[in-house]
Amino acid sequence: MKLDSKVFQPDEFLAQYWQRRPCLLRGGFAQFEDLIEPEILAGLAMEEDADSRVVRRAVNADNSSSWQVEHGPFSDYEAFGDSHWTLLVQSVNEWLPAVGQLLTAFDFLPQWRIDDVMVSFSCAEGGVGPHLDQYDVFIIQGAGRRRWQVGERQNMTNYQPCADLTLVKEPFTAVIDAELEPGDVLYIPAGCPHDGIALEPSLNYSVGFRAPSQAEWLQQLGDLALQQDVLNQRYQDPDLRSRKSSYQVSDNELQQCKALLMQTLESGQLDDLLLRLMSQSKRTLVEPDLPYTAQQIDDLLAQPQALLVRSAGARWLYHQPQQAFYGNGERYLVSPQSQPLAHKLAQQTEHPGADLLTQVNTGNDRELLAELLNQGLFQLFLDTD
Repeated sequence: MKLDSKVFQPDEFLAQYWQRRPCLLRGGFAQFEDLIEPEILAGLAMEEDADSRVVRRAVNADNSSSWQVEHGPFSDYEAFGDSHWTLLVQSVNEWLPAVGQLLTAFDFLPQWRIDDVMVSFSCAEGGVGPHLDQYDVFIIQGAGRRRWQVGERQNMTNYQPCADLTLVKEPFTAVIDAELEPGDVLYIPAGCPHDGIALEPSLNYSVGFRAPSQAEWLQQLGDLALQQDVLNQRYQDPDLRSRKSSYQVSDNELQQCKALLMQTLESGQLDDLLLRLMSQSKRTLVEPDLPYTAQQIDDLLAQPQALLVRSAGARWLYHQPQQAFYGNGERYLVSPQSQPLAHKLAQQTEHPGADLLTQVNTGNDRELLAELLNQGLFQLFLDTD
């Protein structure tokens, strides 16, 4: 899938809008057809492993709103009525490959930054209230119509009208106030207040982007460093002198602690840890019941309709200075002979077996494919599946 070049140019968008101001792309996807039916989404929200919730809004006599959030799995939806509620399901791209194809429209952005595709279905008057997100998001309108109001980035006061729902207290001036129709795309930078209300039963697809905070990075890096048994240098103070007040921390000691941490930030080991984190999948990847071997690869790729597909939610990243690929938290030192194959796998999500056969020329190539399949980063579909 691609955004319509008549209304969207990546370089122009990045220069003028990305993380600067909201943007509405009318007809961003020309002749857009829904990638999921509301009934299928409702069925997915009945699954134990699906991350789903329903947000309900009741209009009070004074025209104020009361809110309620319920988490799945759901058994039925009749109790919610015919209006004023929204069903939201996270990471639908990891359940349905058709929804995952939506991500290919945003391949002008770094792969590691993409988080997931959340899909929501709203009855008339459904919405989740005016709020801020701490990440950038593209919202694609599917079936139905929804009115969106979006403000410029600003400091606002958050409050929780009920558990698991955070809204903004103050009203905001909308710089975008529009009714979205199928195929329209709304870009909202992090920190911009927004509110969407369905005018009729509607589907929306939200492509969100990872934006880890400093604290989140540090916590994850620390956990990963312990797992990898790296960054082991300890604090030392060989020039320590006796003091009268043992409870005081000297500025020199504080600077020594900071210097130790700064050495970590400048080390090559930190580069490796960050790349591992960037490549981690949001959900556990499914490994094959029986491991593949390098000896099987040619025969498998030669089968009619064989198709190699990057697993939903998997990332296959490359860092040129380290000459290394990364996937799901692991580092792969690919041989020079297999570099073209590894890059080909990174550039597309799907590869017909017949096409790959022309690229698989060495034992290293076959071993690489077998390892990626066994780690669940890629899956091989045959016409017997």
